[in-house]
Amino acid sequence: MIRDIKKVIKVKEYASVFLILSVAIFTLYFYLLESSATGIIDFKGYYIYFDLLSAVIISILVSLVITLNVYSYRIRTKTSKRLALSSIIGAILPSSLCCTSIVPSLMAVFGFSTSFIIGNTGKVQSVFSTYGPAFIAAGAIIAFFGLIQITKNINKSCDCEVKK
Repeated sequence: MIRDIKKVIKVKEYASVFLILSVAIFTLYFYLLESSATGIIDFKGYYIYFDLLSAVIISILVSLVITLNVYSYRIRTKTSKRLALSSIIGAILPSSLCCTSIVPSLMAVFGFSTSFIIGNTGKVQSVFSTYGPAFIAAGAIIAFFGLIQITKNINKSCDCEVKK
């Protein structure tokens, strides 16, 4: 797997895609984690380090998944687009469900009344806040699984050099 990643990242075009995505995803994810103070219950004053480490790990994994999917698309392998999308959503979504407007907006889309939304949004979001680190770890595992799958798909389809 590492050999395959290095092979793709050595190409300037893919390295650029990876770096741009990594910076963008890190910035977004770290902002989301910091704005919700994810991990403050478990890690007290050290939660900032947890948030920083989580943002680095998630941004690298998701950027690799996307970059390898771009490469896979270029060499026309049969990969599951749902797998790539689910690994990206699974990695980024947990931090955005606590203390944002996503949960109440989803409740509204599904037709819940305003009084129900006001009375229950906090209950739903508190689960994501309390167990935030576990959800983030699960997201990282999902992204890592997506990375393993895309490298397997690439290996099955082609044993050739990286195409630009």
